[in-house]
Amino acid sequence: MSLLIVSILLLNACSKVEEVQHISVFVSETSEQDDEGFFVTTGYKKVNSITIIEESKHHVKTVIKSIEDFYDIEGNYLKTEIIHSTFNKSYVTQKEDAESLKEEIQKPSTILIPDENIELFKLDNKTKEVEEKVKEHVLSFMDML
Repeated sequence: MSLLIVSILLLNACSKVEEVQHISVFVSETSEQDDEGFFVTTGYKKVNSITIIEESKHHVKTVIKSIEDFYDIEGNYLKTEIIHSTFNKSYVTQKEDAESLKEEIQKPSTILIPDENIELFKLDNKTKEVEEKVKEHVLSFMDML
């Protein structure tokens, strides 16, 4: 067993790890399945998120930290979810594990998304300053988890 662990550690040490970070500000529809099996739009959610993907020849790791404000179809605020989720997969052992922490609060908390005309809103062409502002904002909520 210890030989296997040493082999895995050596393989990991010799592989190049690439990391990509995405900062997102967007709105998406929420939906639920009705009695007939069709998905119907129930509202929308405003999202500020940080997604980090780390990949090498031997593994992939994804971390998502987000703030999601939920609204009904009429635009009435429902709730906010603070989420921190991780997913890991080893290409060597094929082992997968995932974990998700979630906290619900009752105060709209996303930033940089308008209140009107937000159908499928997405903030593109973000400056470094805007990305840093969103990143700091999302990270400030992670202590709640």
